[in-house]
Amino acid sequence: MLKFSYTMLLLLIIATVQAQNTKTNIGINLTGYERYWEGKTLNYKDLITDIDEVHRNGINDIRLPVSFEYQFDKESRNRFLRDLRKIAKYIKKKNMTLIVCYFDHTINKETNFTNVNTIKSNWKLISHALKKYSDHVYYELVNEPNLYPDQWDAIVPEIVSEIRKEDENTKILIGATNYNSIYELSRKKPFPYKNIIYIFHFYEPFIFTHQGADWVGDQTKTINIPYPYNADKMPSMDNNAIGTPGEVNYNDYKDMANKTSLSHKIDIISKWAKLNNVEIWCTEFGAINTIAPEYRCAYFKDVTDIFKSYNIKCYLWEYNGNFGISDNDNILNCL
Repeated sequence: MLKFSYTMLLLLIIATVQAQNTKTNIGINLTGYERYWEGKTLNYKDLITDIDEVHRNGINDIRLPVSFEYQFDKESRNRFLRDLRKIAKYIKKKNMTLIVCYFDHTINKETNFTNVNTIKSNWKLISHALKKYSDHVYYELVNEPNLYPDQWDAIVPEIVSEIRKEDENTKILIGATNYNSIYELSRKKPFPYKNIIYIFHFYEPFIFTHQGADWVGDQTKTINIPYPYNADKMPSMDNNAIGTPGEVNYNDYKDMANKTSLSHKIDIISKWAKLNNVEIWCTEFGAINTIAPEYRCAYFKDVTDIFKSYNIKCYLWEYNGNFGISDNDNILNCL
């Protein structure tokens, strides 16, 4: 009987390890709620469907970008918060995790962050609604704040204080200025708070990841750029990119488009985290889906290998959308 118990225990351990190994340490962004410019009203049940799909593919960690100011105007606040609670409850049921990220498109140097009181008020509502899910939910203060560092450093304590009045336990994610730059973050002194994770975004080489992205401007006009760099397959630079940062990036690409160069960049922020004894995550990395799948796959493999080597949790941008992977099983297999 004792031998049988040990056998059963061994089988249980093996089954548990196998189940864990079907999960990836890569998370993903489920986008839509941040796209205020589309003017759509989304049904939270569609998001539940996406959660089920990525979960079946072994992805256990979700980042949910939300333009709260738009969503609260589009629907009643209570209704949207009710749907957000349902999403958090479903995440908990599936033993997944959820980053709720505040997408704000007006907080920048020009506006001088005049809407900070609105952000604080909204976070008070959000944190009150979700505090019971603190084991499965994280709060990301503001996506890619485009402010001067001293402006951002002045705002952060105000928002954190407002959240902590409602919720003392849920971990808060904080990035740096210049669009969650690794370089800005590496120059920062950490905030004196508990339960904080520092975050950055990684889209390098930018000329590769955003090639052909019309919203960026002329600097990304050159397309069909391979990864890693291959002189025989490198296209000529688009004439529209001449005189833009895209020209500099094009000339430097031979030195930048390889795993070693990418690793050197991540090493900068990894050393900062170790020096300050803080945890860091990458909440966005990705490449536009018009790139040839073999180049995109090679890039994803290198980037995720690097993050794994530094023990950095990472989130792909995105499941659906112009950086999406939902319609390409080969790309999913790359991850």
